[in-house]
Amino acid sequence: MKLVLSLLLTVVISSSLISQSVNDYKYVIVPEKFDFLNEQDQYQMNSLTTFLFNKYGFEAYLEKASNLPLDYKRNGCNNLRADIVESSGMLRTKLRVKLLDCNDAVIFLSEEGTSKLKDYKKSYHEALRRAFVSIEELNYAYQESGAVVVEEKPTMTEKPEKPLVDNSQKEENIVESTVSSQERVGNESLSGNNVLTVQSYVSTDGAYEALTAGSSIQFFENSQKIGEVTNVKLGARFQVTTTQFTGKGYLKEGRLIVERVIKGIADPIEMIFIKK
Repeated sequence: MKLVLSLLLTVVISSSLISQSVNDYKYVIVPEKFDFLNEQDQYQMNSLTTFLFNKYGFEAYLEKASNLPLDYKRNGCNNLRADIVESSGMLRTKLRVKLLDCNDAVIFLSEEGTSKLKDYKKSYHEALRRAFVSIEELNYAYQESGAVVVEEKPTMTEKPEKPLVDNSQKEENIVESTVSSQERVGNESLSGNNVLTVQSYVSTDGAYEALTAGSSIQFFENSQKIGEVTNVKLGARFQVTTTQFTGKGYLKEGRLIVERVIKGIADPIEMIFIKK
């Protein structure tokens, strides 16, 4: 009996320490490509990983995002690096979410998420969402007092830094308007063209969520994908078609707006999605 109680106490203490250590870090950085896949953001796995971290309270960014916070750039040990570990078999997709610190020490490893779906994209997405149940259960909340801090000491010959206004702006102040806008509104593709930032949105009534990434926008209800818009161009309207609603959409002043068409009502109803 004493042995059982001792084991249970060890498990509880270990769980508490893991949760605490995760809370010590301010950001999660997601790579643009996972090792088990062949392409950047293949099956939109990197975008979905970023979206899910943000959904469960973390502040997550793709590693080459143009809107990375200044304190992340100055102090790489204030963040965790995300990775996805695959151990799939012939009949089942198996994924775990791993978080590492700046010394490559594993801070957290999720429970295994699995899927029996045959379609690669659907199977990876289902397994990833199930693995994120462990992330949700952490109830993450950043604790600044426990963060690792690396001080930057300027030398005598070092010139004062000029403020980087665009990179230090909070995401809610970034205007997603036209392609010719001088403000950075998202990540940059390899050719240097502006594309949509990886950003999660929620409708003002809380019923729906949206994820922008690259040139696409995905819509979700209760974490289930209900539609996707592709080839989105900044400053242009686009057709939105989901299983729950349709209409014309556009991005304006940090908001995603869908002019929803409802049968029997002459004028479209404006749905507003705000940044999470």
